[in-house]
Amino acid sequence: MNAHYSSNSQFKSINYILDVFSSDIFESVTLVMRPVIGTVDYLRSMHRLYQIQKELDQILKMDFETREKLLEALTDIISINIYEDDLGTIENKLEDQIAILQDFNESFKKLKSFSTNLEPRQQTELFRITLRKLNGRISSIREEIKFKMWDKAENTNQLLVLDQYFFNIHELIKKSLKKVDDVDIWIMINVSLLRIEAFHRGKISFQDLQDDITNLSLSNFNDELIPRNYNAVFEVLEA
Repeated sequence: MNAHYSSNSQFKSINYILDVFSSDIFESVTLVMRPVIGTVDYLRSMHRLYQIQKELDQILKMDFETREKLLEALTDIISINIYEDDLGTIENKLEDQIAILQDFNESFKKLKSFSTNLEPRQQTELFRITLRKLNGRISSIREEIKFKMWDKAENTNQLLVLDQYFFNIHELIKKSLKKVDDVDIWIMINVSLLRIEAFHRGKISFQDLQDDITNLSLSNFNDELIPRNYNAVFEVLEA
């Protein structure tokens, strides 16, 4: 998909950061998709960890090939042009990825079942812990970006764009901590993380990344969080 974006070697300053934090971004995507994964210590303290350990192992301990398979499918989905394609076109483009995602469906379904069986207070705490952990990951990435800006060999303008992107994700996380059960904000955080990875894989352009920053900035200041057709994409992920 989007083969004409496949070569983005001119963005080495950005790619360095994304290479270094590739695993962190993958784990962050997984945290957002299923918050229960980010709360292993909390579940252990409740003596409930044994109930989902097998499912956690399947997701947290993926080998490289399996992880790549999942990320390829997710980034293909999130690279669909939601602004230009109509709903029918989007659905057609999603069909090829649905079979791939089915391989992971059972584990995610079991995790979702477990989290929904928790008491409302426990669910809220689970979401908050997940968001705090995610906030810490994003902070670490931004610290490295700022450090690299001092290197004269790096492209400061590229790094500023990347930092602005993660800054907006940070703002979404802050917003979500105030309304932990707001699904729309969780979707936007997940979309943003996957779009970063889609750029890393050459599936969207640098201009797309900059446009995303504008949309994220607007999302942080109004209630219209989800652009047209994003729901269609994420309904497939949730199905």
